[in-house]
Amino acid sequence: MRSVSMPSGPARPAGPLGAFLKKQRDAVRAAEHGVRHGDPDAVHDMRVATRRLRSALRTFRPALRRWQPLRDELKWLAAALGEVRDRDVMAARLGAELDDQPPELVIGRVRNRLRLTPGLARARHALVGTLDSPRYGKLLAALDDLVATGPSRTLGKRALRKAARRDLRRADKRLDRARRSNRDGDLHDARKAYKRARYAVEVLRPVDGRPAQRLRRRLGDLQDALGAHQDAVVTADLLRRQAMRAYTDGENTFTYGLLAARQQQAAARSRTRVDRVRRAARKPRRWLG
Repeated sequence: MRSVSMPSGPARPAGPLGAFLKKQRDAVRAAEHGVRHGDPDAVHDMRVATRRLRSALRTFRPALRRWQPLRDELKWLAAALGEVRDRDVMAARLGAELDDQPPELVIGRVRNRLRLTPGLARARHALVGTLDSPRYGKLLAALDDLVATGPSRTLGKRALRKAARRDLRRADKRLDRARRSNRDGDLHDARKAYKRARYAVEVLRPVDGRPAQRLRRRLGDLQDALGAHQDAVVTADLLRRQAMRAYTDGENTFTYGLLAARQQQAAARSRTRVDRVRRAARKPRRWLG
């Protein structure tokens, strides 16, 4: 496995970016015990912290150039966390969908299949192996070094705003492209871009206060709308695959088709909501320039 070896250097004033990095490092360490014991919230918290760290390393690259190898290591950790988190969320989502159906419409072994138990157990076992690995230990050590050393320079309000503004413009372009193409994959790319922009705005909260908090909240609404669309698309695809397996085994596939149709309807509703929340997210960003 790859390792991360970073030269230590003198500590610098943390500033908003350094404080943000420390908070995320602390969140990774705080969540580890829960992750090892199968706590879904802890898995979510560690995954979000790794994403925030990766995003900060990318957005504020000029002040974090020598730490760029950490992005690949954090991606590796996030992938292991995602295997568990995505299955947890999907199983809960499908269970809730089945609970909403009249019993006479839930036909065959559909509930057993949609618990996703075998894949979830394998993912949890693999995640614990990830946390036990030397690679993970080296990643934690590199994060500690990053926090102790800090960015190569303290970024002021103007530089932080410029970086956040750049991420927002990139996200806007992604969403414009998605609206033209009408492709699910492009909408998912836009969602990821807005997530990075929201994380950049979070760094500004200590210096810009309420305006940054308001924009962060509105971007969160937009990200949630795009996320609801992606969740519906992914769920519908999983239902189709499970239906084909059930069909191959000679089982009734009626319920899978019913649930897949509901997911397609949910995706359409989410597309409509995206336009509304996007308009709401434009006004609170004027302070960025």
